[in-house]
Amino acid sequence: MEVMSDTFAAYDHANKNEQEIAQSSQCGCFSCYTTFPAADVKKWTDGTAWCPLCEAYRTVLGDKSGLLLTEEFLMAAHDHWIGPQQWLDALAVETQSIAASRSRKLPPDVRSAPKCLPWWKFW
Repeated sequence: MEVMSDTFAAYDHANKNEQEIAQSSQCGCFSCYTTFPAADVKKWTDGTAWCPLCEAYRTVLGDKSGLLLTEEFLMAAHDHWIGPQQWLDALAVETQSIAASRSRKLPPDVRSAPKCLPWWKFW
């Protein structure tokens, strides 16, 4: 059960982690499951790193955290904090189908659509 307690710690180490990453040589992202040199992290918001590969926020861990940066651990942290990838894929398909069914249908000839005056032309 050590992996589960470590996944709880992963979120703490992924937030306000600028100093920890500055002291690290390697980093891992539990959004895209990759590892990369700590020097590659260039984007920060409120002292929290963005992944330089997938641009996820609050998912970057430095090796100074003491957590394993293996793909297995990064996947476990992803499932714990973000959700299992299969669930996310299914949710994306469902969301896309809802959006497609509710999308606005444009007239066949856009030029035949009624013209609207800009709001400032009414004054």
